[in-house]
Amino acid sequence: MKPETLHAMPEKGCGYLCKKMIPIRYVKGVGPKREKILNRVGVFFLKDLLYYFPVRYQDRSHIEQINLLEEGKTSLIRAEITSLKVSQAFYGRKATIRASLRDSTGNIQGIWFNQPYLKDYLKIGLSYYFYGKIQRYNDRLQIVSAEFERLNSEDDLDISGIVAFYRLTQGLSQNNLRRLIRTCFSNYRNQIVETIPFDIRKEYNFPNILEALSGIHSPASFEDIKRSRQRFIFEEFFIMQILLFRRKAELRLKRRPALSIDHSVVDKVKNNFGFTLTGDQEKAICEVFSDVSSDLRNSRLLQGDVGSGKTVVASIAAFCVARSGFQVAFMVPTEVLAIQHKKTLEGLAKGLDLKIDIITSGLAIKKRKDIYAKLSQGKIDIIVGTHALLNEDLRFKNLRFVVVDEQHRFGVAQRALLARKGIDADILVMSATPIPRSLALTLYGDLEVSLIKEYPKGRKFARTEIVKEKERGKVYEFIRQKVQEGRQVYIIYALVEESSQEDLYPAVQMYERLVKEFKSLRLGLLHGRLDSRQKQSVLNNFKNNEIDILVSTLVVEVGLDIPNATVMVVENPERFGLAQLHQLRGRITRSNLPSYFFMIAKKDIYSSARKRLEVIAETCDGFKIAEQDLELRGPGDLFGTLQAGYLPTSIASSQDDLKILETARSRAFKVIKKDPYLELRQHKELNSAIKEYIDKGLLWQAS
Repeated sequence: MKPETLHAMPEKGCGYLCKKMIPIRYVKGVGPKREKILNRVGVFFLKDLLYYFPVRYQDRSHIEQINLLEEGKTSLIRAEITSLKVSQAFYGRKATIRASLRDSTGNIQGIWFNQPYLKDYLKIGLSYYFYGKIQRYNDRLQIVSAEFERLNSEDDLDISGIVAFYRLTQGLSQNNLRRLIRTCFSNYRNQIVETIPFDIRKEYNFPNILEALSGIHSPASFEDIKRSRQRFIFEEFFIMQILLFRRKAELRLKRRPALSIDHSVVDKVKNNFGFTLTGDQEKAICEVFSDVSSDLRNSRLLQGDVGSGKTVVASIAAFCVARSGFQVAFMVPTEVLAIQHKKTLEGLAKGLDLKIDIITSGLAIKKRKDIYAKLSQGKIDIIVGTHALLNEDLRFKNLRFVVVDEQHRFGVAQRALLARKGIDADILVMSATPIPRSLALTLYGDLEVSLIKEYPKGRKFARTEIVKEKERGKVYEFIRQKVQEGRQVYIIYALVEESSQEDLYPAVQMYERLVKEFKSLRLGLLHGRLDSRQKQSVLNNFKNNEIDILVSTLVVEVGLDIPNATVMVVENPERFGLAQLHQLRGRITRSNLPSYFFMIAKKDIYSSARKRLEVIAETCDGFKIAEQDLELRGPGDLFGTLQAGYLPTSIASSQDDLKILETARSRAFKVIKKDPYLELRQHKELNSAIKEYIDKGLLWQAS
């Protein structure tokens, strides 16, 4: 067999099933020490190893002779090291390794800069594969900063032809991993069973599981990789969609007492707003009301851009449920956002006589226990909290409605765990990170979807600029001007304190410099390492306009609502994703005042990072940004970002791969329609694979 695979990889195996779950420690050639190493990359069972796909390939079918190398080309050579010299760094010069490389046709120099540790891996008298760019220096060709891999007769089988490269960890080499995968495939191939029914494989010309694993780990051609990869993408989507259809069907089978909505509550809440609801908000409220009042349990995704008013929709529904005698839980990702939500809910609930409280991991044990007791007795109507809501000691008397804000920060299993604390509780998941329809179908096929695209009347978009480092002074002068006008400012950093990443500005150290820079202004510092009381104090001071400039990390990314803060400066913006930058910008568009978003970027950032910044500068439309994010990063990264814990991995890596999703979704629907419980003989292994997903907690069943 030849090992190869498709995209970056699994934490815990995918959709096929070994007849017997074999722990990786019992696989020949592993042992206790290597087991721990493999566990670090998510390999716990034999099946995890076989589904540990390569991250890239290298074509070694054509090895260049040294005497035929051409300047400017990236080439692969096979050569022996005849001499090795290491020059240490001094007076600002980088450490350099120079090696003389020889094959049967000639010699060339290999050179590596600022990587002195490589001397431990390069040995005189041994042969290696070297892959790198050929450049000319002093009229002599060099292969510069080449990737290399040791060669000997034992390894020849592993590293000839098209070679797979895997994600590694300390103590794990490419050759060791390739050899282990090859051995396991050979020794346990009779334990591997097929999950995709024969008629589907035949219809789409997919290879069977054995052919696909061989084609992914040890491909004979790039066509093998393509066919095998498409099969595994389909398999992943197919099993996911089967689960989603089954879960949705199970939800529809559960009955509960219907709820009568008191519309006078809605009128009271609207009077507390101070603004008129948009048409999209009104429509979304009606859709959520339909869910919570139904005798069927429901789940819904509420999508809306930053500042579109999703929280108002969720709040009105929450108040109506609470006034009907049931409890509501709001789960949010950060303590800062939990504090913000509690205040917002209290302001909107004036005159409704509802008990609203908060729980976070930062609360004292005595206070947490008091909240546990009140929740179990029904003395708290609405509880706002972070992951602390998932504590097994926290129980509700009659939880009916769960709201998960910034849902991409939570896994499916987490929101399901909270929902199961109630009796047939509805779930409303909210996202201010718009998701392209193609991905929404994949991730939320079991949820109904409501969209809010309208902004509150008078809301203005932020003027956005990419600023050069040398123009920082102009930004600081603009800040002084805006503070004189009565406005407030955020300055955002990626790190809390200094670290080995010397190219990043740290918030704590920069705060000290900024205090000196803005001597006459009032500055505050906010980051995740502050305790609850410190965070609350800083937020209160900023909200009460007692702080002119808030120096902060990403703790302000979501939910913070300070209408008077209209300027934001982001340092090292290349370190943030599109969604994060868009969320940050949303903090300064909380009013109808003009707002300004500056990204101070270094000159030498990667082109991909530059492109992200340009996207943010060009548009404030979150839905357009989501599409650009999908195009730039591919669905593989976005699956992990949007739905942590949903799948062990995603092999889909480009928008084109999402076309397979539509096919998988259609076929999954046909299978479930024909055989809802997967009882037919041809679906036996598919059913077993799905049960394994559920048993391992990779996906949750309707409860």
